[in-house]
Amino acid sequence: MTLALSVRQPFAWAIFYAGMDIENRDWPTQHRGRILIHAPGIVRRDDYAFFEHACRNPEHWLCRAVMFGGGLPKRQDLLKGGIIGEVEIADCVTEHPSPWFAGPYGFVLRGARVLPFKPLPGSLRFFDVDECCCSGHL
Repeated sequence: MTLALSVRQPFAWAIFYAGMDIENRDWPTQHRGRILIHAPGIVRRDDYAFFEHACRNPEHWLCRAVMFGGGLPKRQDLLKGGIIGEVEIADCVTEHPSPWFAGPYGFVLRGARVLPFKPLPGSLRFFDVDECCCSGHL
């Protein structure tokens, strides 16, 4: 089994295209190592609006990160309802200098890699994914 974590869009997109190096949670983890990133089946309006609002100010750090990633995709174009990539959890912290950190816990991410989209239901917290689902990726 391989572990996966659901990350709401467009934050999941930001892991791979906008340098998002922290995944904020209200719970800690002891897990270290590679995991799959799952994008849930819906994009919440307020999550997308957060990115849109930041992108109205070209000097905002998030706007610069999004532009580095090629610009924010349209809401309907974000991948939803499946595995979109993999990343390593290197640490779990309660403080971090990254602008992505909001706490109370931050999973420090590195080595993000986009994978071919694989439709799959998600779950809360970490969940197991059969090796055959994404064989050869981890």
